[in-house]
Amino acid sequence: MAFDDNPDFRYLWEERLRKDLTHDFADIEASHMALGGNFWVATATQDESTKIVGIIGLQRRSKNVGEVRRLFVDSNCQRMGVGRKLMAELESWAKQTRIKSLFLTTNPKRKQALAFYPALGYTKVDELVRFWENPQYFEVDKFVKQL
Repeated sequence: MAFDDNPDFRYLWEERLRKDLTHDFADIEASHMALGGNFWVATATQDESTKIVGIIGLQRRSKNVGEVRRLFVDSNCQRMGVGRKLMAELESWAKQTRIKSLFLTTNPKRKQALAFYPALGYTKVDELVRFWENPQYFEVDKFVKQL
C-alpha cells in the first residue's frame, strides 16, 4: 500500500507540505544555507522542457552533524536513481564540509524509505514521537550514518 492510500497519512503529508511551503521552502537560503547546510534540486529535460524531479536538503545541526531533510522524488521518476544521486551529492558535500555524521527521520509507514536508507548505509537507531497540531503527534524512525 502506498502511503498516499491512507487518508490519515495523506492528511499529515498535505499539512506538513503546507507548513514547509510557508516556512522552509519560502526561504531556502535562510532555512538551509545560512545555517551551514545546503539544498539540491534534480531536474530532467524532455522535449526542450525542464522540470524538477527531486529535491533534498541538509541542515547542519552542530559542527560535525547534519540532518538530511526534504528528500522528495517525483512519483514518475522513482526507482530511476534520482534519490540515490541526490543522497550521494549530499553526502559528498557533507564530507567536504567536515560533517562526520548524518541523521534523518522518516515515517514508518513509508515502506520504500525503510528499505532505501539501509541500502545506502544508514542504520535505524530509534523510534520517536514528534509532536504536532492535529493529530497531536506522529511516529518517525530515526536513521544515522557515519561518514
